[in-house]
Amino acid sequence: MTSVRIGVLIALLCGGAAQAQEAVPPAISSAYEATLSALQSAKTPEDVHRMVDAMDSPDWVGIAPTGEKMSRDEAEKQLVGLLSIPPGKRPVPLQKTIYVGETGLRVVVVYWVYRITDQGAVGSMVRDSWMQTPAGWRRSLHEKLFPDRLLKLP
Repeated sequence: MTSVRIGVLIALLCGGAAQAQEAVPPAISSAYEATLSALQSAKTPEDVHRMVDAMDSPDWVGIAPTGEKMSRDEAEKQLVGLLSIPPGKRPVPLQKTIYVGETGLRVVVVYWVYRITDQGAVGSMVRDSWMQTPAGWRRSLHEKLFPDRLLKLP
């Protein structure tokens, strides 16, 4: 699995460490942080399943810049591939939140997700849709708006 594909998978799942410009509701911010922590320590496919289940709704959908859709089960199967990288050495993307919209039982979080390379910050803009469920806040939609490219972050 290439490092670019791993970066995309991580971005699909968790979006990265929050460096909020706008206030993300605490429960959602905690979900991002808990997922990153679990991603670094996961040792089994069951660990990956628990991590995904704690953040994403069962009907979660990921949408690539090309419009291709990925189900939660498909994303989870690909994330299991990260287990081949030793814990603590797995890539951790960074995140810069640029917009948070709240409408009662729904929240939209738009952010830059990126990694630092020799050329600078490389990444994309992402929009996550969250909904309040009986189990708490769960992400239902993850949209990567364009392919990774060199960014000039504000």
